[in-house]
Amino acid sequence: MLKFENCSIGHEQRLYEILSLELKQGEFVALIGANGSGKSTLMDSLVQGKFSNGKVSFEGQDWNDLKLLARARKITLVDNHFLGFDYLKVSEYLELGRHSYTGFTGRLSQEDKSIIQKYIQTLHLDSLLDQSTSTLSDGERQRVGIAKALIQETPIVLLDEPTAFLDYPTKREVMSLLGSIAKESKRLVIIASHDIDFCIEFCSRILVIEKNSKTLQSHQSINHDELVKQAFGI
Repeated sequence: MLKFENCSIGHEQRLYEILSLELKQGEFVALIGANGSGKSTLMDSLVQGKFSNGKVSFEGQDWNDLKLLARARKITLVDNHFLGFDYLKVSEYLELGRHSYTGFTGRLSQEDKSIIQKYIQTLHLDSLLDQSTSTLSDGERQRVGIAKALIQETPIVLLDEPTAFLDYPTKREVMSLLGSIAKESKRLVIIASHDIDFCIEFCSRILVIEKNSKTLQSHQSINHDELVKQAFGI
């Protein structure tokens, strides 16, 4: 369980408060708010283990106390900033998802290879493996990034706009996949998204950064109009 108590979110200034929130493994959670409201800030704070006040804990352990390697085995983030490198093939990039498990030698075990292959198949990446990461389309890059995050097999997976560059059928496929992975693998999957209708349809919980109160509100059921009103004030 990931637990927040009386946390202020924001680096230079307070963007919003999380008064009390408990998120369980197996949940597929959407984080929704206006541009600049602090969705990515919350994700960055979780990855870096930096909360200036309040308390964040996972399975009873203070999140800020976790060392870098320990945190890398508990959480992973897919963002939209990776544009690829000419020298880095897709297959090599996916292998980086097992980096925190390979030890000093950096050699992949048979188990590591099996895990990588599983998600290559799941996200239909076979035809891209020998391609340079710098030549991928936006949609291909998004699928590869999602695969790398899943390959890391952390109990918490964060995805910043995972459907942003995908066509409609692929958006549905990815949302369904993420929901299934959360439920079947007992992982906590959290996405920041503007695809409101997809989130309402597929996610088990909706977190809304409320525009007026500057607090994070949690809903297990909410309709489109009420969500828009809370998040955008319209």
